[in-house]
Amino acid sequence: MSRSTKEALSELELGKQTLSEISVLKFGGTSVKSIARIQHVAELVKERLKTGKVLVVVSAMGDTTDYLLKLAHQIAKTPNQRELDSLLSTGEHISITLLSMMLNALDVSARSVTAYQLGIFTENVHSKARIVDIQFDNLARAFENCDALVVAGFQGVTANGDITTLGRGGSDTTAVALAAAAGAQYCDIFTDVDGIYTSDPNVIKNARLLDRISYGEVVEMARMGAQVIHPRAVELARQYGVILRVRNTFKPEHQGTQIGGGADMEIYRSVSGVAVDKDNACVAIMDVPDQPGIAAQIVSALAKKNIVIDMIMQAFHPTAGLNNITFTVASTDLAQTNTILEELKLKMGAKEVLADEDIAKVSLIGAGMAGQPDIAAKLFTTLGDAKINIKMITSSEMKITCVVARGEADKAAKMLHDAFQLDEAAAK
Repeated sequence: MSRSTKEALSELELGKQTLSEISVLKFGGTSVKSIARIQHVAELVKERLKTGKVLVVVSAMGDTTDYLLKLAHQIAKTPNQRELDSLLSTGEHISITLLSMMLNALDVSARSVTAYQLGIFTENVHSKARIVDIQFDNLARAFENCDALVVAGFQGVTANGDITTLGRGGSDTTAVALAAAAGAQYCDIFTDVDGIYTSDPNVIKNARLLDRISYGEVVEMARMGAQVIHPRAVELARQYGVILRVRNTFKPEHQGTQIGGGADMEIYRSVSGVAVDKDNACVAIMDVPDQPGIAAQIVSALAKKNIVIDMIMQAFHPTAGLNNITFTVASTDLAQTNTILEELKLKMGAKEVLADEDIAKVSLIGAGMAGQPDIAAKLFTTLGDAKINIKMITSSEMKITCVVARGEADKAAKMLHDAFQLDEAAAK
């Protein structure tokens, strides 16, 4: 590996400015799900070429990744992770090749490259790998022979040549990492919606499109269930100062939502949106001995399997000297979490492991929420008046999250959206 992304940026700043003028565009699976849509994307790329060279990051076509996963699970209940990553990476390989062919048919000098060919190196972790290095020299050389470089998103390669994938939404991360490495000011994330809304417009009809929003707010929205952009991509954009623009592939004239921050980002609203995440489960290990290091053992065992835990709650029984430790995990990690906790239960002398899949997280998000207790009061009053039971609560500087029954999540989101009048534009 030649140098890190940060070092590549430093080299650009010292004089290699040719790539900083490129446009970086990312197109999701819905944008390239058919040949007709691939042609539409190719025409957008050709139009953008009027302002300079274009780097295009593409996801797999439509539901290809889900189809490949289904095939893998027909072969094995728990497929080998190395082989699964190799299989899933083929989806992007198909889409970049077809888009490159389409661009060439439109007389555009285009070339498709995989992460392996370009040199997008990741840590040696399968299914949730993180990018550790981008070979800038390969990126610069690729543009010497073409005007449009079409790059496979979602994938990387380890130092010893194994293909890895970055997890769901990984193509967003690929696009932002390449924009940072090239020194590009903007990265356009094209999808099938107009931008980022105050809530899911499919559930809340009066959800309002936001013209701009801070990095921090979007990270919280994405982590709490909003599906427009991956939080890792936003964190990376914030780290390197890349301005993101979430736009609609099928309304190219619409500017969408701009994600940024810094001195020019004035906080002018206390609450920006409501997010719902139904892909969670609650897990509890009961009657754990109240001893130092117990929580560390649990968290460490899960971390070794790349299982992210959230909303940790510990309930103490003073007369018995025992604790109940409860937390949430992604639904897809529930089976593996249960297996790990059952093993720990025997070692720790705990009573039992319980799981509740009938949960959802409803989160109120905003950059101006800290230090305003009236916001939490209104949230709890609103849900209480609606007879919606809150199972767990957590808060941070930019969010308050409540765990409720999954069937009540949409109702709770609508109630909060109305209570905080999010359909109305804030006064600037």
